[in-house]
Amino acid sequence: MPFRRGYIDEIEEIRERTGHPNWDNGITKLFLLSQRVQSLETDGEELGYYPVAAIAAIESYFRWEIRRLVDSGDSRYVNNVRIDRLQLKVDHEVLFALHGKRIAVGELIAHSVRLSSIEAIGETMSQLVGCDFFALVKDARDPRERREQGDNAPRVLDSVDETFRVLKRAFEVRNIICHEAHLWSPANIPAIKQICTECYQFARASQYAIGFHRSPDAPLTLEESFLAANTRVKSLNKEMSHLENEIARVLPSPVRETFRGMQDAWRNFVEKQGWFYASQEMNGNRGALYEKLVAEELGRARLTELKTLKKANAPTVDSNAAPSELDLG
Repeated sequence: MPFRRGYIDEIEEIRERTGHPNWDNGITKLFLLSQRVQSLETDGEELGYYPVAAIAAIESYFRWEIRRLVDSGDSRYVNNVRIDRLQLKVDHEVLFALHGKRIAVGELIAHSVRLSSIEAIGETMSQLVGCDFFALVKDARDPRERREQGDNAPRVLDSVDETFRVLKRAFEVRNIICHEAHLWSPANIPAIKQICTECYQFARASQYAIGFHRSPDAPLTLEESFLAANTRVKSLNKEMSHLENEIARVLPSPVRETFRGMQDAWRNFVEKQGWFYASQEMNGNRGALYEKLVAEELGRARLTELKTLKKANAPTVDSNAAPSELDLG
């Protein structure tokens, strides 16, 4: 897919419409479609729009997943992404949009890949995860049931061949409806119901498969997520404190005091932003978790800045020296 004039604007417009959803990633839409379609009893013009919406939601889900994996920074996925294999032309606009952080690399990749068929999805996702993606999907199980029952847990897809057959037909029906002006739907009510159901099950299986591939021991509950985030934040703070001590001990006294004040101000900012995102208005009963996630995100960015500052003072910093008075624990 070649770049067009205004390509970056397209990405920003999508971001504005979707708000970078982390929960409504297409699967919610598929679930609602699979439920709503069950009440259909008579043919009508609106019947044809169900497979169109279902395939749009499938594409939305995978673009969300691709962006999330690439921007995670996990080397397993970043190293598998080969921009030269995509039909991308990194022109002036795109280069400076990336440099200026108007868009993220994950957004660029997700907006550019071809997902117009079940085969295209398989090819793209297999490249990203570094193995046969459909094999992962075939073995996908509910993470709670997998934790409790192991390999005895039932697979999400009862009949993989049937699911893939229906998905292939779903793309065909979508293309017919979008590009041909028929007065009747190319699929009857039972077929439409099956398309919506299988699209939802395929997306659900894909999410479970990717989650297990990414982290088999990932937290499953809100409490587990909070504890895991809290552990990561503590580790970040410890590493940051160590860097601060190394940097501060080589600074002259007046500058050291300024450095201390800067770090205190940064911590105050993190605390206030954490409280904001922990509010009921922002994240409901997930506030405590989001307070930690904010601290983690800001902490990683700050750690990178401190490492750069340490590198600039590398000739004079002795990492084996005794800790200074700037010991923040």
